[in-house]
Amino acid sequence: MNSRFFPGLIFAFFLRAFSTSAQDLPNKIQQYFEAYQKETPPEKAYLDLDKQTYTLGESVWFSAFLVAGSSQIPSPLSQTLYVDIFDGDGVLLEQKIIYLENGRGKGNYDIPTFGKAGNYQIKAYTAWMRNFGLEYFFTGGFSVVDGAGGSFLPKVQIQKIESNSGKATYTLEITAIDQNGNPLANKTLSFIAWGDGEELHSQDLSLNTQGQANFSFSIPEKAFASQHLELTYKENENYETSQKIRLPYSLNLADIQFLPEGGNWALNKKSNMAFRVVAPDGVPLEINGKIEGTEITFESNFAGLGKFEITPTESYYKSQIEDSMTGQKREISLPGAQVDGLVLQVVNNPVASYLTAFVQGNYEPNSLILASQTRGIINYMIQGSLTNGVWGVRIPKENLISGINQITVMTQDGKPLLERLVFIRKETQELTLTASTSASFSPREKVSLDLKSALAGSPAPGSFSIAILDADQVEDESNRYGTILSNLLLTSDLQGHVYNPGYYFKDQEPETMESLDLVMLTHGWRRFNWSQILNNDLPKVENFIERGINIEGQISDQEDTKKGMGGGKVTALVGDGIEIVNSEYGPNGRFIIRDLQYVDSAIVTITAEDTRLKNFVDVEIVQPEAVFTSIPGNYPIEIKWPKDLIATYQERNLMNRLSDETDIMDLEEVVVEDQTIEKETDEIRKIYGSGDVTIDPEKIPGSVGYTNVFQLIQGRVAGVKVYVAGTDVNVQIRGVGSINAGTSPLYLLDNIPVDANTLMQVNPHDVASVDVFKDPAKAAIFGAEGANGVIAVYTKTGAGVTSSVGGTLVTNYGGYSIAKEFYQPNYAEKTAENSNSDKRATIFWKPILEIDESGKASIEYYNTDISKKHRIVIEGIDSEGRLARFSQILN
Repeated sequence: MNSRFFPGLIFAFFLRAFSTSAQDLPNKIQQYFEAYQKETPPEKAYLDLDKQTYTLGESVWFSAFLVAGSSQIPSPLSQTLYVDIFDGDGVLLEQKIIYLENGRGKGNYDIPTFGKAGNYQIKAYTAWMRNFGLEYFFTGGFSVVDGAGGSFLPKVQIQKIESNSGKATYTLEITAIDQNGNPLANKTLSFIAWGDGEELHSQDLSLNTQGQANFSFSIPEKAFASQHLELTYKENENYETSQKIRLPYSLNLADIQFLPEGGNWALNKKSNMAFRVVAPDGVPLEINGKIEGTEITFESNFAGLGKFEITPTESYYKSQIEDSMTGQKREISLPGAQVDGLVLQVVNNPVASYLTAFVQGNYEPNSLILASQTRGIINYMIQGSLTNGVWGVRIPKENLISGINQITVMTQDGKPLLERLVFIRKETQELTLTASTSASFSPREKVSLDLKSALAGSPAPGSFSIAILDADQVEDESNRYGTILSNLLLTSDLQGHVYNPGYYFKDQEPETMESLDLVMLTHGWRRFNWSQILNNDLPKVENFIERGINIEGQISDQEDTKKGMGGGKVTALVGDGIEIVNSEYGPNGRFIIRDLQYVDSAIVTITAEDTRLKNFVDVEIVQPEAVFTSIPGNYPIEIKWPKDLIATYQERNLMNRLSDETDIMDLEEVVVEDQTIEKETDEIRKIYGSGDVTIDPEKIPGSVGYTNVFQLIQGRVAGVKVYVAGTDVNVQIRGVGSINAGTSPLYLLDNIPVDANTLMQVNPHDVASVDVFKDPAKAAIFGAEGANGVIAVYTKTGAGVTSSVGGTLVTNYGGYSIAKEFYQPNYAEKTAENSNSDKRATIFWKPILEIDESGKASIEYYNTDISKKHRIVIEGIDSEGRLARFSQILN
């Protein structure tokens, strides 16, 4: 592996403090970290989105960063990044396969116009990252709002939660208004409580003249991974709208931990006792409490974290805790204080040039070792002993780098006794960005923006992403969703959820730094385990570095003879000769074609010749197993209604459609004849005619990443709701006769009636079209079976995966996702498109902006009709792994 992953250290400096007999341990530690970085350097992914709140029908634009090793340089390893996008219920909507070059890539996700509102989630990872644990994948998200859904905006206020006999009883008030603040007076709502997809309680609610309802209900007191309320308002006979809101948990289900600084506390020794209170879904609870038998009281911050000082005079203490929102109470015991042990306190004075670590207590034998490291870089190590029960160590900050610093006190043979995480942020290790313009931001004005990048005052090159947003429409949500700094320096090295991670990087004020230190006191380090280090146990490599599209398959004996296969050669031809790749396989028949380079999808011809059976073999593709098909849902604490963004919803969607249609028309002009032939063939096969809506998978960007047919329908047909949970499917079509919410439509596969499970087995790559029948008149041809609508799926003829013949297989295999170009109007030209209203929320987006050695770059763009304040957000990295973030409003 590249030597840049592990910066050279003069480790002999640390060894001077050790006796000759004690030098084996630091040598062993250093050798492990060197081997770790050279043989298995970890990768980290980060996605920068143009913004964090969207309306249905918009595109989500993202810029991808991939770094590797302890210095977090742009990764020269993987060139394939997987981006999985989930809806608010945690259902996988689409997988994007992003091509990376020098650790950088770009992509987009088109939110369906008739999709679902909610808190969408994103996972981003490489195959190589899977060797280090799923918990270190990038996790992000964004909010989606239905711009046309303002008729029903409920608010839920939990007044009380009580626990009794395994049940949690909620007392709450619901207030329902519309977007204008008018109460839904005397209306009826349906109410369902859900936990991990299981219906826990349902009832109808009658609102009073103020649009309110007060009531109680009970559900099992169980630690569901997610739980929520679904409220549905039937606006008229043909239309109803639903909103989903997170349901808080009983305090009894919260994970409440008391964590002494360093991991231990001992009798008669003053210690900092930190605490953390989170619900099963990772959302913090705000609590207050007291320690019995003392005058100590405490309360948590917004993230459910806090601390207090305590000098224990007895081994065991109990706490009384109260949920600040519901008043529910709970008793929790603190961990036992040791009678005779060690404690650790670390002081990180922001103006001091060193960290100070104090070890107190009694320990025999007296000799100890203190080691300090950041991402596998040993920055300090010293041997020492207690003098009058105290050992103080100063760690020079000049040795430290930005990020999580792990301080460990251990025995001479390497057994860890105490451990403390400390966050170090050095702005001198960050790039400084500035942006300036002379523009007045008048309507449709051409804006020239000058950018500068510097390091310690000198020009600095780097690779950046830049978003320019209408600050009146788009609020700054970086505290909630995080930034490149919070991700690559903090959350990517911690297990467990960090609430509002961007908050800790908004400034370096004392309150912010104290809150960040609470994260260090309450989140354990897991990337390096000391027993693994001492045993030289490197991560087990089961997934290899991918530098292209890989196709895995199986060769088998065509006639099942007893002769058996001898192994042989396999060749892949991409398209009409775009690429030819050779590989080999052994007697077991497994093969892998590596590092193919193509976008969208391509016809791949795979030919195998066995040393014994020649071409009398079958070839089949082994589809890669999905890392995720679903994850726990993420539900809003309250319904979001961004008025300024909603106000421009229709104009922005019209502009998006016009720009997309222009692209489609340009493509269609090239392939008119072929499409006409294909269309005629499809019409002949459709013995029941075309539906009210026909879906063409080839016109759905990113459909090559779909895993089932129902994803082709999801969110693309008005009045059709699709719910997929694992192998279970529920489809509801509104607008047909005899609609019953519990009755499924008729399913057809190539004109033959089938069930939903059969359709789930169809590879979406093999689908030519999907017809949806909603109109009762059109559905009448199917008789009573079509009373609840019809979904007809037609597979391709002569495309998709064919059966293997003579050792040859032809398959249409998905490649890298196509990244759309962000639409930039040119108001210097008079065109029909330019006559439309321009109320864009994202005014300018460039996912990859390279700044050269001059440290300067310029961009040009046109203002919208309405924006008067532009928020400039730039994130990036240089070749040495130094990060940058810039956010400023220009007006």
